[in-house]
Amino acid sequence: MEVERKQLSVGKIRAAELPIVWVLGGPGSGKGSQCEILAYKKNYKHISGGDLLRHEIMSGSAIGAKLYKIMEMGELVPTTVVLDLLAEAMIKAIDEGAKGFLLDAFPMNLEQAQAFEDFIGSPSKLIYLSIAQDIMVSRLLERGNFDDKEDAINKRCETFQNQCRPVLEKYSDKLLKVNADQDKEAVAQ
Repeated sequence: MEVERKQLSVGKIRAAELPIVWVLGGPGSGKGSQCEILAYKKNYKHISGGDLLRHEIMSGSAIGAKLYKIMEMGELVPTTVVLDLLAEAMIKAIDEGAKGFLLDAFPMNLEQAQAFEDFIGSPSKLIYLSIAQDIMVSRLLERGNFDDKEDAINKRCETFQNQCRPVLEKYSDKLLKVNADQDKEAVAQ
């Protein structure tokens, strides 16, 4: 499904030279919660690709309608669309005085990682929140977002295992692995 691109210049992001941290983990591993804690402690901007996509959908835009169909099926949104939304949010965060960025659940695969590096730049660090799949599934079912249906959740877990793990391997020199099956504050430490 074709989704049109926004026309953005990322020169401001590159010139700011702020830390960029990719926070990765399977769906329901606590990425959002950890990003909120770290954003508060470090004055970094927490940018959730999922939240940006859901906001676009809720806006009622033509792009949002296409994204809804893609996400409802548990499929990955085109990388170019996610990059545009991330860049737009990063530029706004720079204007608001952010000291760095916590990118929640991005990149999801090597193609996205390379596209991010080509378009915006390299990450400073990767944080991987490690947790068992059955715990992720139960957390998401309790959360109840429109895209948190059991079939879609299982497909997202499978996608993470098949596509995101190679990102962790490629960037192992920048990787911090954390056991996410514990209290939020313990994970944040």
